[in-house]
Amino acid sequence: MESSRPEGPHRVRAASRLLHLGFAAGRPHDDPRRRAVSKEAGKPCRGSALIPDCHAHLDLIKEDTESVVTSAKAAGVSPVITIGLNIRSSAEAVRAAAACEGVYAAVGIHPNDTGGATSDEIDHLEEMARASNRVVAIGETGLDYYRDKSPADAQKQAFRAQLRLAKRLGLPVIVHDREAHSDALALLAEELDGDVPVIMHCFSGDRHVLDECVRRDYYVSFAGQVTFKNAREVREMASLAPANRILCETDAPFLSPEPFRGKPNTPERVRFVAEALAASRGIALDDMERLLADNTSRVFGVPMEED
Repeated sequence: MESSRPEGPHRVRAASRLLHLGFAAGRPHDDPRRRAVSKEAGKPCRGSALIPDCHAHLDLIKEDTESVVTSAKAAGVSPVITIGLNIRSSAEAVRAAAACEGVYAAVGIHPNDTGGATSDEIDHLEEMARASNRVVAIGETGLDYYRDKSPADAQKQAFRAQLRLAKRLGLPVIVHDREAHSDALALLAEELDGDVPVIMHCFSGDRHVLDECVRRDYYVSFAGQVTFKNAREVREMASLAPANRILCETDAPFLSPEPFRGKPNTPERVRFVAEALAASRGIALDDMERLLADNTSRVFGVPMEED
């Protein structure tokens, strides 16, 4: 449970102004006056709060990182958590976090890159995390059975090692789980027992998976797919996720939301994700933005500036 988790080096007080939203049972309140709907195609609604992007890969975006971050802030998006996929991109994430205000880093090895993962690489991740207070999580780590770029056994070994690293450091872990729900949840249960927060990146599970994540107090993060017309189940899960355990992300440069689907993504488009989450839950956009800001600050221990 959350109360038994160690206060890691980047933890802040756990508080949420919006716990009254609680766990939505059945269909969310459906009041069209409270829906967040863009009035102009291609432009998201803008609430009064800053909104975070909890998962982006700034090193993979073609544009200059500083200009991307500046554009995001101009759109009311901050902070941005930039995520490592291997040693090189983790180092890039740390550099971006050091150079750009409002950017923080996660260091990790993606399951598709674990074929050659070694104990030396895990040690390197630990060195990076200990050397910078801008590193706020371990990840992206996990299991990916959709692609076969790395053997399942190698993925599991690297996943275990990074879960243990997160536990040693007292940092949240960002989990990639693609068509591997059962094994991912099993490994998480074996290695962690409420020791550190768990973020299920780009959540794609069904109600059974969501219920298990809720039981374990995991955070569930939603990306651009929540805006896709055929993603009805994703929106249903977004409507049912506990208010104090929901996050939003872009996964930029991937998973652009509608109406940009298929084009390179950027952090500023996380507002389309927030808009879709507000609509799925039947709440005002301002409330959704404050909820997301509170949750991000709590899990990553990062400050939320006033807009």
